[in-house]
Amino acid sequence: MPVAAARVLTPAEFFHALRLKTAPRLPADLRSFQCRRMGRLMKFHYGRTDIHFETWHHLRSGRLEVGLHFEGRPDLNQAAFEFFRARMVAVKASLPKAELEPWDRGWTRLYETIRAPDLDSDVLDTAAALLAAYLTALGPLVEEFLEAAERY
Repeated sequence: MPVAAARVLTPAEFFHALRLKTAPRLPADLRSFQCRRMGRLMKFHYGRTDIHFETWHHLRSGRLEVGLHFEGRPDLNQAAFEFFRARMVAVKASLPKAELEPWDRGWTRLYETIRAPDLDSDVLDTAAALLAAYLTALGPLVEEFLEAAERY
């Protein structure tokens, strides 16, 4: 029996469905995220927009990025880089393909990409599972980072 092709979604449909499909995969205390969509990306946060989880469709490369971004003051971003660099063995135990890097404008990101030439229902399922894994694994570490670095 032939397998049905995945349905291609508009960015608005994809990111709306991503929010709905991710929440039930999370522990109850992580379901209260806020989100904001901007074109082909969506940011998920817990009250601090400078520290957020992000899904971003890189149309040219046909990849979808899922990750944690620190886009605040340079000292915050650098402190986050150092904090997570010291914990990458533990991070990779949960997220084996995660990469940590300083990024554009002095930001820091901890992320991975998946193949996504189109935003379709198959990519949606994979992205929801991966985003939930990032939120679950890294959310507590973000809290630990912020508690240790109260000045931010």
